[in-house]
Amino acid sequence: MSTKQAVFELNGEDYGLDITDVNTVEKDMIIKKMANSPNNVKGKIDLRGNDIPVYSLRRKFGFEDKKQDKDTRFLITKVKGIDIAFEVDNVKGILDFESSNIFDVPTVIKCNNTSYIKSIANVGDGLILLLDNDSLIDDEEKMALQSKNKK
Repeated sequence: MSTKQAVFELNGEDYGLDITDVNTVEKDMIIKKMANSPNNVKGKIDLRGNDIPVYSLRRKFGFEDKKQDKDTRFLITKVKGIDIAFEVDNVKGILDFESSNIFDVPTVIKCNNTSYIKSIANVGDGLILLLDNDSLIDDEEKMALQSKNKK
């Protein structure tokens, strides 16, 4: 069995998100500030009349913020029922991974802080961390974002 992944780059590392979790990929979006938002939320974008929170995976993974540039993309997805835009440095494309190239996350990496890593794909001479969409935001962030959407 194989899996199709939207492969993107963050801080020079490659990550994958199941293509069935990604609604669309956007670029050149203007991020507007959101008052009292969780630390990993940079603000919101207006996508065809809908306000969508922008979630910084760089912040989530402990990387420094990076200025938006021509390669910056927004993966529009739904996490735990909430529309969200993951800001990433660059989208490399959609790759098909055979199950023989996908491995469990080593126990040394597994902990509460990395529960969002579903598995690891071995590609050529590199590794791609395959992420679990619903584990990327924690319950506290989810509650904060839900209360914002109700206003």
